[in-house]
Amino acid sequence: MDWVRVFWIVLTGAIPGFLATWLGIGGCFLRIPMMMALLGLPIKYAYAVNMAVISITTIPGVIAHYRNKHVYSRGVVVSSIAAAVGVTLGTQLAMLTPSSTLKSIFGIACIGVGIYMLYGAAKARGRIPPRVTIDDVKRLEAGPRLFALMFFAGIATGLCGFGGGIYYMPILNALGYPMHIAVGTSSAEMIFVAGVGASNLTLHGYMDVISFIGIGVVTLLFSWIGAKAAKTTKAWILKMVFGILIAIIGALVALRFI
Repeated sequence: MDWVRVFWIVLTGAIPGFLATWLGIGGCFLRIPMMMALLGLPIKYAYAVNMAVISITTIPGVIAHYRNKHVYSRGVVVSSIAAAVGVTLGTQLAMLTPSSTLKSIFGIACIGVGIYMLYGAAKARGRIPPRVTIDDVKRLEAGPRLFALMFFAGIATGLCGFGGGIYYMPILNALGYPMHIAVGTSSAEMIFVAGVGASNLTLHGYMDVISFIGIGVVTLLFSWIGAKAAKTTKAWILKMVFGILIAIIGALVALRFI
């Protein structure tokens, strides 16, 4: 057994998994570059493993959101169908795109996400949004506007290999979803859509099963640890730092250093 590779797999599951739930950010922005740099996975394989890991490891959090009444079922159905069609198209485009071009797309997307996180963290500055449940709202957008926007978000998700939450959340917020419901609904959507994206890539031969299993198990464990730590941590400053880190990593990928 290659114990060095096992160590890298554990590290690739632990760091993004912990940070994702501790800081409330998507671990894929670290997971994909780590898989490429530490495990030597080509970017298309990294996309497939990342989406598969997200599809599985998001489930416990969604169960908690559902129990807390933060999941809008109609929104999940419409969003998931639209984004699943989009992610299928997006992953098809990714498979047809040269790896060097995909790295540029991924890198630029990470830089944009880093800037977005910096803006969001600075704007929040420790504010805690009021908790609103589905019992407190009569009706939320679940029509053609949501479908159309999520379709394009799905394409972007497949093309960048992300979990999609960074796209889904702003869309739901813009359509009037309260923050907690947007988080819960977006997370529920990610299970299905990331699963569809991973399946499409896997069917075309882009999957490293050992990496998926190892990273997935470790991510589940460290996501739980991160969630526990989040209860006692004010993380907006760390989110700003992480936003800078994501932007730097994106630049390194775009410039072919990773």
